[in-house]
Amino acid sequence: MSPSLKAIMSPSEDLTRREAVQRLTVLLGYTMSSSTITALLSGCQGAAVATGWAPQVLTPSQLELLTVVVDRILPRTDTPGASDVGVPAFIDLLLAEWAEDGQRSRVLRGLDELGPGFLASDEAEQTALLTRLDTEAVQARQDDVDPLPFFATVKEWTLAGYYTSEIGATQELQWLAVPGRYDADLPLNEVGRTWA
Repeated sequence: MSPSLKAIMSPSEDLTRREAVQRLTVLLGYTMSSSTITALLSGCQGAAVATGWAPQVLTPSQLELLTVVVDRILPRTDTPGASDVGVPAFIDLLLAEWAEDGQRSRVLRGLDELGPGFLASDEAEQTALLTRLDTEAVQARQDDVDPLPFFATVKEWTLAGYYTSEIGATQELQWLAVPGRYDADLPLNEVGRTWA
């Protein structure tokens, strides 16, 4: 195992949830679906939450629910959370302009199935339900289930939207407009964060 991978996988008593997600993203980054990578590379950038922005696909109740879900995936800590950087708008844009009909239907149906009961639940109950959905999504991915459960898509799009936003790329990851030479194996403790 390379030193950089050891550093990523080393346990830490001070590991925050956000750091755990970052490390998991580094380790499992290759599992991002090719369709999400295609959307990102084809110029579908995260939509900024601007004054007057209105969802194109999501209903107000679906938007409220999605906002809570993405903030459970990437909550606000010492850096902004998922909804702070416009992830719900990014997901709505993907649903409106990029997602296939079946994928769009699965995401919207999944949100509707969570429904108002999810919003009425306390944070611990919400986290427990999303943890169960995440476990099912991970198992579905390992079993190569097609199509993936809606939560797998929502989580993937949340991570993609967050880490391709300016804040995600500059405050959570490292970013250089013109990087120097390519060095594929740097110890994480030398660079501090994963590169955007």
